[in-house]
Amino acid sequence: MNFEPLRRLQSKLSVAFIAAAALVLSSCGGGGATSSPNTTGNLELTPATATFYAGVPYTLNISGGLAPYLVTSSEQTIIDLNFTTSDHQVSFVARNPGVIDADIQPGEVPRRSVNIEVRDSRGASISRTYNVLQNFFTGYRQTYSNTCATGGAAATPPQACSGTDTILSLEPISNGALYGNREMQLDKVRGDFQFVVEDPSVTPQLVNQIRVRTDHMGLAHVRLRVTAAAPTQIASYKMTDVSTGASMVGLITIVQQPVVDSISVLPTDSFTFQGALATQCGSGSADVFISGGTPPYSVVASTGLSLSSTTIANSGDRLSIAQPPTAPPCQNGSVVIRDTKGASATVTINVTAGSGTGPALTVVPSTVASLLCGQSIQVTVVGGLGGYSATSQHPRITAVVSGNTLTLTRLTGDGAIVYPGAGSVTVTDGTSAATVNITSTPTGGC
Repeated sequence: MNFEPLRRLQSKLSVAFIAAAALVLSSCGGGGATSSPNTTGNLELTPATATFYAGVPYTLNISGGLAPYLVTSSEQTIIDLNFTTSDHQVSFVARNPGVIDADIQPGEVPRRSVNIEVRDSRGASISRTYNVLQNFFTGYRQTYSNTCATGGAAATPPQACSGTDTILSLEPISNGALYGNREMQLDKVRGDFQFVVEDPSVTPQLVNQIRVRTDHMGLAHVRLRVTAAAPTQIASYKMTDVSTGASMVGLITIVQQPVVDSISVLPTDSFTFQGALATQCGSGSADVFISGGTPPYSVVASTGLSLSSTTIANSGDRLSIAQPPTAPPCQNGSVVIRDTKGASATVTINVTAGSGTGPALTVVPSTVASLLCGQSIQVTVVGGLGGYSATSQHPRITAVVSGNTLTLTRLTGDGAIVYPGAGSVTVTDGTSAATVNITSTPTGGC
């Protein structure tokens, strides 16, 4: 068989195929054509190092290499990256790491190292390591200050103890920064304590929910008061950032302190008030400070004494006792203070008269010549013990004492009744009396 015609046809087809292939390579950039516009140099991921706060949006930049890119994270639960993109930016929001790196130094914000890798279409890759920091707004630090017993020179005082106050100091942090004038709300969750309103004029003083603002240093302070008989326990409270609603539960250890059975009264438990004159009993006021026992304290005074309060909330608080002016015979008094466990203390008040002699009670002038219809006349009261009162013996003449001034007034509207043409008014200080005589006053027709 003659195969020559078939060989000539195969040769022609080969030439045509090679020519077509050359044309295709030329149009696609082969055979020395220019590079693809998606190829811009070495693959890079920037910034090369960074620290991310959880909950805050961040963006990384991809440059070089050949798109599309495969972007992955070594910690998918913290930074959720596992996708292909042709963009040159990668945005994400990291979650709060629950497991942190082992090399954390004291005082350092808890962090977790995460590797982010970018791989391009030609197989080139780059990997960077970043730190993700915990970022809870209600802060990393809470400190407690109180006067609880330490149990020894080297011992650390408990966070709180029965029957005392503890100052809770908060350092709320967000994105690594402290914020001034930030409103925080604290709620009692469980335990034998309440929050104290710092303004003493506000009622009630003890509350289960309180709001405070951070100062210019970004710190907030709250007073906690533990009940007197609180047993040893772990109490809890919730802190909430009012503007964002972010919250955190705090724990505080309360230790029961031994009960102090005796009540102390300082500077003394006995006072003496002495009058200046023999006709005057002593008067005045005294302050005492109550401590010990198991607060709060109840206070009861004998008749005649007045107290600033009948309940004293805390050990070390002040009680004011007042003795009013009186005339002999003078009456001694006492104030009894009791705590919640039945312990008591007594403050004795001794009241005595003076030895001096004062001026006699006198009204100047002691005679009023005429008091006409609707007319008022003032006279002066001097001497005696003070605390004057006046009584009129005329049905149409009134007498009013204000300080050392006695005002006499002849009323109008008599009608048809005939009244006496003279009258008198008696002034007394409780122990002596003086009289003002009105010589003439209308008998009627006013």
